[in-house]
Amino acid sequence: MIKHRVRTVVLSAVTATSLVWGTASAGATDLKQVLEVGTKANQVAQQSQAKIDKTVDQTDKIIGDYKGVLRTIEGLRIYNAQLQRQIDLQVVEMGKLTKSIKGVTYVKRQITPLMMKMVDALGEFIEKDLPIKREERIAGIGRLKELMENPNVDASEKFRSVFELYQIESEYGRAVQAYTDKVIVGGNELEVDMLHIGRIALVYQTRDGLQSGMWDHTAQEWVALEESYRKPIKQALSVAQKKAAADTLLRLPITAPIAGKMETAQ
Repeated sequence: MIKHRVRTVVLSAVTATSLVWGTASAGATDLKQVLEVGTKANQVAQQSQAKIDKTVDQTDKIIGDYKGVLRTIEGLRIYNAQLQRQIDLQVVEMGKLTKSIKGVTYVKRQITPLMMKMVDALGEFIEKDLPIKREERIAGIGRLKELMENPNVDASEKFRSVFELYQIESEYGRAVQAYTDKVIVGGNELEVDMLHIGRIALVYQTRDGLQSGMWDHTAQEWVALEESYRKPIKQALSVAQKKAAADTLLRLPITAPIAGKMETAQ
């Protein structure tokens, strides 16, 4: 672009000089007229140069825009190719999912009866287990059975609920808890502090601390304990309630396990 400008300026100067010499030699005009002609020639040259510069700038802008469009097109081409690969992979995954859905339908038909058996078995277990929060646990079984019969609940949610209740029941076998409850002893209802140590001991003590008792698993009823158990049970309740440190050897009544009998098929 600079070369074009220099060439234009040189040509203008030569033209002006020629005009001056030509005019002087002809003798048709005086020096003032010669200078005016030269000045006008320079002005014309400057205007021409300005037009050339403007044209060059416009051309450069068009070329820049064109290169930008080319870069955009190339970016879109790469992006579209990537999207096409993703679509191809998704088509493959859709085929796999279709097969999986068919398999899930079969598994669903098999797992629903299994879950119902699990709920029934857990209900029977609670009925035969130590009456630790029995009403609360039986209510949980009732809610779970309603959930099993609800067609709007997905099978995975039903299974999660069954598994969760099994986990809760498992925790009762390891926990040491104290809670308030009511028991029937000798035909009288007593409000008591209850303590269970896993599933090996379930004892109570009245709120005034005067009466203590335990669950007799064999007789399936509450029985009163000797007064000598009153202090150990009170201490054990304090430990379970986080009111005392668990560093004391306690004397508590524990029902001996009953040996099971194995039946042989004839």
